[in-house]
Amino acid sequence: MQTTFVMIKPDGVQRGLVADIIGRFETKGLRLVGLRQLTPPMELAEAHYEVHNERPFYSGLIEFITS
Repeated sequence: MQTTFVMIKPDGVQRGLVADIIGRFETKGLRLVGLRQLTPPMELAEAHYEVHNERPFYSGLIEFITS
């Protein structure tokens, strides 16, 4: 079985798109095996986006994703 991580960013949550996004996966026959809603701590966001830490948008990205 193959698994994929899916993250819905803060603006998608604020716009109420979570159910629609999950529905699209289910319509395609994919099975949801877990769901967690959280605001990632700064350390997790920095580790996840570490590849971009030298880019000019990095600090804004971290601020957005942890909002």
